[in-house]
Amino acid sequence: MTDTRTTRDEAEAQPDLLVRLFGMVPNLFRLQNELPQVVRAEERLMHAILLQEGPLPKDVKGGLLSTVARARRNNYCWALNTRGGIEQSDCSPELGRAAVKLASTGCAFGVDDVNSLRADGLTDAGLLDAILTIALGQLLCTLAEALNPELDFVPSAALDPLPLPELDLDARTGAGPYIAVPPRRSFDFVPYATLRDNLGFVPNLFHTQGSRPDVIEAEVHAFEQIIVPDEHLSRVQKEGILLVLAAANANSYCVALQSQILAALGTGEDDIGQIANDFRHANLSRSDLTLYEETQKLSWPIEGREFSAERLRSAGFASAHVLEACATAAWGNFFSTLQFGIGCAPDFTPERVFSAKDLYRLATLVRPIFDVGAPDDPDSDLVCQAQSGSKDAFEELVRRHNRRIFGTLAGILGDLDDARDATQEAFLKAYEHIGRFERRSKFSTWLTSIAVNTATESLRRRKPTESLDEIADDDDFRPRQVQQWASDPEEILSAAQRNSLVREAVLRLPYKYRVAVLLREISQFSTEDAAAALGLSVPALKARVLRGRLMLRESLAAHFARPEKSNA
Repeated sequence: MTDTRTTRDEAEAQPDLLVRLFGMVPNLFRLQNELPQVVRAEERLMHAILLQEGPLPKDVKGGLLSTVARARRNNYCWALNTRGGIEQSDCSPELGRAAVKLASTGCAFGVDDVNSLRADGLTDAGLLDAILTIALGQLLCTLAEALNPELDFVPSAALDPLPLPELDLDARTGAGPYIAVPPRRSFDFVPYATLRDNLGFVPNLFHTQGSRPDVIEAEVHAFEQIIVPDEHLSRVQKEGILLVLAAANANSYCVALQSQILAALGTGEDDIGQIANDFRHANLSRSDLTLYEETQKLSWPIEGREFSAERLRSAGFASAHVLEACATAAWGNFFSTLQFGIGCAPDFTPERVFSAKDLYRLATLVRPIFDVGAPDDPDSDLVCQAQSGSKDAFEELVRRHNRRIFGTLAGILGDLDDARDATQEAFLKAYEHIGRFERRSKFSTWLTSIAVNTATESLRRRKPTESLDEIADDDDFRPRQVQQWASDPEEILSAAQRNSLVREAVLRLPYKYRVAVLLREISQFSTEDAAAALGLSVPALKARVLRGRLMLRESLAAHFARPEKSNA
C-alpha cells in the first residue's frame, strides 16, 4: 500500500511549488496568507493535477485552464495562464468545447459529450485528467472572482470571452459513471479513513477516481483543511454554503450528499429542504442569509452578479471568515464540476433531481441568452479601448453616463450624498470588472445593473432588518382612488410642490416597483434595456412598471385629482 502520509509530507515540504507552476507566488495566494493551511491545501491539489505525469501533456492542461478562464470571463486567470506572452490553447476543439460546457453549464454535460471526447482520442485516464484540470480551473476562477486580486502579469492580449454553449433545457445527460470505475481501494487507505471519520462513509465520487490515489489524497487533504475546521466559520455554515452552491449549479448528486451531511451534523430535515429549494425563505439568521446570498453568486457565471466581501464584513464577518467562505465556494465548484464530468452514481436517492431548467429558477438571477448577438452600442469603441487598459477611454465613459447613473441612484436612495457615494462605487466596480463585460448587452445596461446592485446593498446596510424582496400585501394591491385627475395639475400646485410630492411618492414605493418606475419613467430606459438591467423578463418588467404607476397614482390622488362636482 502507498504511504500517503509520506506523499503528503513531501508535497508540503516544497515551498517553491507556486514558483514552479507560475514563476512567482501569484497575488491570488498572497491574499489568502491569513489562512496558510488553505493555501497549502490548494497547492497540494495543483501539484497532484498539474505537475504529476499523466496522459495529458502540460501544455494541454494549460490550454484547458485558459479556456475555463475565457468561459468564466475571468481576466485574472486568463492573464495568469497566458503569462509571458504564450498563448496556451493547445487542446483540441472538442476538448475546448467540453471545457466550456463543464465550466458554464455543467448540469447539461452528459454521456454524449464524453463519447465525443472518446472519439477525439481520449482514454478513460485522459478523460479523468481533463475533467480534473477543468475542475481545478473552476476552483482558481472562483477564488479570483471572490478575492479580486491585482493582475500578476499584463496579458499579451485582451481576454476574448467564449460564447456559452446553447443550452438544451430538455436534454438527458444519461446515467453515469462515464468512465470505468477501478476496484475499490483497501479499507485502510488513509484518505478513506479520514472520510469515514468525518462523514461516516466514502462518497462514490472518490471511489470513481480510484486510479488516481495521489489526487484523492490531495482532495481529502483539502476537505480536511478547508471544510472540517470550526476555527472561523462553523462546519455547518460551510456545509450550508456547499448545499447552496450545489443547488445553484443544479447538481443533484451534490445536493443529496450535502443534505445527508447536514442531517448528520444536526440540521433539521425541513431546514435542509428549504435551503436546497430557496434558502431565502429558510429559518436562517440575518448573517447566514447574507453569507449564502453572497457565496451563491460564485456559482456558474452570470454577467452583472458580483460577489461582495464588503457586504459580508458589514454583516459581522471578519476577514478570516470571508476567506474561508471564498475557499469553501471554490472547493464546492471544484467538487461539483468533477461530479458533472465523471457522472458518478448517487450515494443517496435524491429528494429532487435537478436539471438545466433549474438554472433559471431564481428570480434574482439574470436569464442568459445564448443565441442573441451583441446589440448596437454607441459606447462600443470606448469599451474596447477601456478593456485594453485605456484610462482616458473609461473616463469618457464616466462623463457620458455619470448624470444618468447619479439620477437613478438619487431616485432609489432618496439622499444626494448617498447617491454621490454610490455613483463613485458603481463606477469603481465597473472599472475593476470591465474585463468581464462581454457585450451581450449595451454598456449602459451593464453599468445600470451594477448601479442598482450597489444601491440595493446600500439600502440593506441602512436598514438591515428590512427585506427588500418581501413587500407586505403588494400582491393584493387594488387601486381605490379612481377619480380623474385635473387636466392641468399646474392649476393646483406649483412646480416645486409637484416635484417634491412626486419624489416623495416614488420613494414610498416598494423597492422593486420603485426601481422599475425610475428606470422606465425617469431615466427613460427602453423596456428591453430596463428588463436586462434588473435581470427580469420583459413581461415581468412591464408588470412592475404598471403596478408602480398605479401605486403612484393612488398615492398622489389626494393632491392631483379633479374635485368632484357637488350636486347641490
